Amino acid sequence: MSKEVGAILLDTRSIQKYVFSCNKLKTNVGASYLVDGIFNDLMQKIVLPSFNLKMPQISWQESKQIEMIKDDSIKAEIVYIGGGNMLILINKFSGKEDNLNLCREIVKKWTLEILKKAPGLKTGAAIGMMDVERFKDSLDKMYVQLKQNQNTVLPQVDLPYTGLTLECDISGKTADTFDWMEKDKKWIAKEVKAKTDAYTYASEKVRSEYKDILEKDGSRDKYDFAIELEKIGCKEGESYISVIHIDGNNMGIKFSKCKDSQERKKLSLKVVDIVQKAFRKLIQSIIDEYDSKAYDEVLDKRDLIDDKGKKLLPIRPIIIGGDDITFVCPARVGIEYAKRFIEAVNEESFLNDEQYKRMSEEVKKENKSMKLSKTMSCCGGVAIVPLKYPFFRAYQLAEHLCSSAKTKSRQDDSSLIDFAILYGEMTPSLEQLCRYQYVAPEGYLHYGPYYIKKNSDEDIADKSSINDLLSLKDKLKAKVANNEIKDKLKDKVASNKIKELRDVLTRDLHAQIRFLENCEGVRDIIKEECNTKDIEAKAFWQKKDGEDDLKTRYVDAIEIIDFTLPNKED
Repeated sequence: MSKEVGAILLDTRSIQKYVFSCNKLKTNVGASYLVDGIFNDLMQKIVLPSFNLKMPQISWQESKQIEMIKDDSIKAEIVYIGGGNMLILINKFSGKEDNLNLCREIVKKWTLEILKKAPGLKTGAAIGMMDVERFKDSLDKMYVQLKQNQNTVLPQVDLPYTGLTLECDISGKTADTFDWMEKDKKWIAKEVKAKTDAYTYASEKVRSEYKDILEKDGSRDKYDFAIELEKIGCKEGESYISVIHIDGNNMGIKFSKCKDSQERKKLSLKVVDIVQKAFRKLIQSIIDEYDSKAYDEVLDKRDLIDDKGKKLLPIRPIIIGGDDITFVCPARVGIEYAKRFIEAVNEESFLNDEQYKRMSEEVKKENKSMKLSKTMSCCGGVAIVPLKYPFFRAYQLAEHLCSSAKTKSRQDDSSLIDFAILYGEMTPSLEQLCRYQYVAPEGYLHYGPYYIKKNSDEDIADKSSINDLLSLKDKLKAKVANNEIKDKLKDKVASNKIKELRDVLTRDLHAQIRFLENCEGVRDIIKEECNTKDIEAKAFWQKKDGEDDLKTRYVDAIEIIDFTLPNKED
């Protein structure tokens, strides 16, 4: 017999725009903290208790089923929180309309609390009746309604700027509150004030989550995260940072194949656990090499000491929520940190054997060419931009680069990474950047995205792994084999020749032929890369994964020379 109850499906909108609306790291971190708290803190601890509804004695994380099914006295129950969504069930005996009205009152109070605690944040909700015995079908209908509401309901959460009110010089919105805490006391937007105030709590939260690593017992060194972009460890004269965005692959498909609420909840909790473990491994690797010569060469350690004598790590997590991760670090370490994090995620099992088999079969029926990975595969985008570049635009570029990698991964669920280096103060889209910076007469000057892990038994062909690119970079930067391709290494490729190669690749094939005739070092690299003695300028170019256009890896390799850590031999 079916059992219908009221249901509320909540989500957050435009999170990235809310978090990255200005270049102050404090507001970015504080905004992320506010977003995290609207479900766990506002709804679970403030709004629902205010209605005096009986809820399960155990938390939703510990529950092994929907408690409402076996206990009719339960009036409200949180089914799961994850992926930017929250599902709540409401059960009143007085009838369907009373259930729906109560759901509306709960959402109304929740949104009012958000206007006060997290001004400027946009949210969405779907309200309806759900058959708990047919959970999957009912939830699919709720998501359809949620999507329709996103397209038709446009919430106004800001005080309109009339032209007669003062403008906040941080956010550009109406300055409607006074900031007493800053040295330069001024009028600012309430949104900025709320984000700045939340920064202290956000820092304490992330510090407590990784306290065992940052303040290891018996260690004389104490660590913390960087607190300002200007003091994140960039060398003098190297005012570039990396903004990294990483997102899980095909997560919507995997969650849509969950057979019931329990499986969906367990996968949500598993995502959080995997991401936390991977980020812990990344932090530990940074601490382990903090005093290395490589870090002394690429980082300014004078910036990385706080007032209490703690060593500041050259990284700042901004969003670590579900499968959506964003952090910022000096440009020199961005590609390496993104690579390490994705590798750590891929080490963890996500789907068990039964889930993998069932979901793969269901996906194959819908799309025969598509594969799923047992691990939580993910893709990353690394935007290397000037320090003063608008942060939201930098994030957008990182997100678009991540999307480029995800497009490549969609069929086989592999993990890839893409990057772009933005010179100067221009503000192009990724499409414009590719058109103006990477198009040449012979082909395309950017070879990415690059594989980190391929979801198949096949080797990564056509030199399209990130390790292949880093290896080519090292060959160009350091030493190359002599004419007989012996193990003993000698001559360097002159730095002016590397710059010349970058320019030559933007010209026609004839110019590249002439260049090779006069650069023995690059000829030796091509011999080693192609495993051949016959050298032609066409060896610079190749087709990738059956694509029609020719591409070259050499420009990417040249560009990242100044934006990667030196290897141990260097």
